Amino acid sequence: MNDKQPKKQPDYGVRLTGDELTAHQQKFQSQSPGAQNPSEYGPQGQPQPGASEYGPQGGAQPPASGQYPGYQAPGPQQPGYQQPGYGQPGFQQPGAPYGQPLGGPQLHPDMAKEPARAKSVNTSFWSILVAGVAYLLSILVTVPLPNRGYSDDDIALLESVLGPMLSEAPFQSVEAYLNSPMMSAAMIGQAVIVLIMYVLVALGIRHGWRSARIIGTIFAVLSLLSLSFVTPLSGAFSALAVVLGIVGIVFAWLPSSTEYFRRKAWQKAAKRAYPDAPSR
Repeated sequence: MNDKQPKKQPDYGVRLTGDELTAHQQKFQSQSPGAQNPSEYGPQGQPQPGASEYGPQGGAQPPASGQYPGYQAPGPQQPGYQQPGYGQPGFQQPGAPYGQPLGGPQLHPDMAKEPARAKSVNTSFWSILVAGVAYLLSILVTVPLPNRGYSDDDIALLESVLGPMLSEAPFQSVEAYLNSPMMSAAMIGQAVIVLIMYVLVALGIRHGWRSARIIGTIFAVLSLLSLSFVTPLSGAFSALAVVLGIVGIVFAWLPSSTEYFRRKAWQKAAKRAYPDAPSR
């Protein structure tokens, strides 16, 4: 066997010289079907743009328009597309003054002025105010009554409940406690406190405070427990206080009142953003 002639199959694991390796390369390239390049491992020809199966090479240039196939820039020509802009409602512009509300209109100095008060807000204000006065009158009518209007059966029930406590109290009976000056002062003081709460809620609704509307709703529900029919006159005042309080809260939740509350919130934000703007 001639060792200088190249073998038909390469011997893996046998180190070949440079001439033998070149001979093997040329032989197998000539025998492989569809071989086009003179060398499998040597330098190739200059690739054409887009000819490589692995994608564009370093010599490939992007399209002149700066876009790639399948890309379409958004624009007004597409149906249903709206170019985003800083002037759209609900978007806060860069550098906008502090207090700009998100989701509301763009603030301007004129919004710092007092908005027009809705009629439903005025109705709510006066209804709640009169309800507080009616509650005060119902208590004042009850104070001069003997035993504060309690019947004998009610007094007997109170004595059975408070019996163990009467021995430690400064009063010997329930009747003495009900007719005492301390009880009169407590009833009048309670009525005045409730009246002040009614007034505060009414003023809060008049000035567009949403918290006042929520508190007034809670008071309207609790007022159902304060109905008193000790006497016809006391019962009339008590029922009037409950009805007017509920009516006032209903008017405070009407759409026109809610819009007024919203405008008051915008006014507060505009005052923070434009402190020098006139509010009247």
